[in-house]
Amino acid sequence: MKVAIVGAGCSGMGHLLSFEMYAPGSVIAVCDPDRSVFDETLANFRRSVEGSSDPYMKTIGTLRCDLEKLPFYDDFESLLAHHEIDTVAICSYCCTHAQMVEIAVRHNLNILLEKPVAISEADVERIWELLRNYPKVATVNFTMRGAPVTRSAQRHVADGDLGRLVSVQYINNVHYGDGYFRKWMRTRQKIGSLFLQKATHDFDIINSILRLRPQRIAAFGSRRVYGGSRPNDLHCDECPDKWHCPQSSFVLKFDADKYFPPRRERLCVFASEIDIDDNQTVIIQYENGVNVSYSQTFCVPHGAAQRGGIFIGDAGTMKLEYYGEYVDGPVGKSHLDVYRNHAKPDSVIHEVHDWARRSHFDGTDYGFLAKLALLRGEKTEIANSVKEGYISAKMCLAAQRSIEEGRVIALDLNLRDDSQ
Repeated sequence: MKVAIVGAGCSGMGHLLSFEMYAPGSVIAVCDPDRSVFDETLANFRRSVEGSSDPYMKTIGTLRCDLEKLPFYDDFESLLAHHEIDTVAICSYCCTHAQMVEIAVRHNLNILLEKPVAISEADVERIWELLRNYPKVATVNFTMRGAPVTRSAQRHVADGDLGRLVSVQYINNVHYGDGYFRKWMRTRQKIGSLFLQKATHDFDIINSILRLRPQRIAAFGSRRVYGGSRPNDLHCDECPDKWHCPQSSFVLKFDADKYFPPRRERLCVFASEIDIDDNQTVIIQYENGVNVSYSQTFCVPHGAAQRGGIFIGDAGTMKLEYYGEYVDGPVGKSHLDVYRNHAKPDSVIHEVHDWARRSHFDGTDYGFLAKLALLRGEKTEIANSVKEGYISAKMCLAAQRSIEEGRVIALDLNLRDDSQ
């Protein structure tokens, strides 16, 4: 393979390191408008490796010590003019995805597209039309698909352990939610909404477990914690309130030992440009009358972190908890419990899935290996199709539209048949 990485932030670096781990030497060029982003992201990674006692991280740290010397370009077209590649990982700002996909299709490349597909209705439909019958590999990166607990939940429902599905109650309480408001993700212009950044994963997980098509969506949202009238370029470092403000990166590190981000991610969370909601609630009706409630909130402490849901059928109930046992560090275990209607009260299928030291609940590596399988011409049930990314993005856009228009939105999915 000859691979290019477009977008040199955390996602782009994650793809670069995964290629280096599982297909060494395949990445031949990187592109981003700002070279400093690549340098800083790589430097932060090296520091995290040096400070880790995890043998797995140490192994990653031995990969190509000259990554800084990879050919670097400030735009995709310039990269393609100098290098012949067959695969591109598109990890640029979400608002640029449609443009990057158009270029990749024009050059007949395999496409690994970071989620969400795009952040506007027009761009989502544009990408779908370009890729729905694309002859090359095209995937959307939903890393939680590869988590072992996700795969187990899918199997329990597919095997009929819950009987006919009735309803789902799903929650995502984000313990690092302030991070979305300290960097580029805090404006609608760049991300659309936190539905498209966060809920898109959860909608995809719910869709993959139910295996039903969503039909109608109603949503509510508000901004209760973040945003305000502070200057947009104010950093915690220069703020006179940095040792008093409850949302200061310094106070949160001092009081709660929370992650202390690099300087470019220590922007004031009360900036005037912040225009995205920090809590949202959604009701989704699927075909056959299956109803789903979903909520996400971005201001909870570590101990209140919650992600997962209760799936109720007429023959049993399944509790899926990604943060079953959690410490913000090397320990993490997801729980899955299945209670059957005609079993004794204490009879339960109880599973523990250890994801210690692995990102996205142990889904990142499995998901990446699935992408490599597709690139080799093999089949996999883990890697997401463009259709799945399209449906999730359309759900996110419909939810935001419901908030803005105050009404139930019928999902207009441009799917001619289930083979697409």
